[in-house]
Amino acid sequence: MKIRIISPTITEDFLPEQERDFASVARKDTELSYVMLEDGPVSIESEYDEALALPGILKQVSIAESEGIDAVIINCASDPGIDAAREVASIPVIGPAQAAFSLSTMLAQKFSVIAILERDIPDLDRMFRVYGILDRIASVRVMDIPVLDISKDRNKAIDAMTKSALHALKEDRAEAITYDCTGLTEIVNDVKSNLLKEGFDVPVIEPVAASLKLAETLVDLGISHSKITYPIPPIKS
Repeated sequence: MKIRIISPTITEDFLPEQERDFASVARKDTELSYVMLEDGPVSIESEYDEALALPGILKQVSIAESEGIDAVIINCASDPGIDAAREVASIPVIGPAQAAFSLSTMLAQKFSVIAILERDIPDLDRMFRVYGILDRIASVRVMDIPVLDISKDRNKAIDAMTKSALHALKEDRAEAITYDCTGLTEIVNDVKSNLLKEGFDVPVIEPVAASLKLAETLVDLGISHSKITYPIPPIKS
């Protein structure tokens, strides 16, 4: 099967990391390809950034389907443009946040989301309502590390995510952990190990792996999003 990873930014530095992370969890028979936007934001950290990215996302989704790609992943855990992209395409269009949240609801009654920045919380609240999972959220905890700084200090990111997760588990009664960024794949095992040392054997759901495995499953099953829910936009003269 062929799966296209769309980076909804113009930052080339993200691509090697994305290729490494997705390749590490892909099946042997899954052919991955990667594109970024020709024009758009350098990172997704606000509603404004998402709006800037939307035209490029829709263009790349349409190109992917025309090239015979079986499924598309919009590689940002804000799930930018996911609804509009599903309207213009018939192939599965996956958002990493929705994939991770859905898996979390299967593995725990209550889960917490580790946010990158405080300003992410309103967008997360919106997604919780839209995805119908508000009553399954134990809390949102904040790492407070900008996206572009995460790769600069790996240990700082591990410590920040571990501390946030421990607060969620100890104080908010979370039963599983996920987070709102696709740039943290490399540190997940370290965070899991740190939580185990503190006595917490809980799922830590990684959005990159969740989105790719969901894409592979939908292609295997031969199903995609409903065209009643996401109808093709009307042609306008």
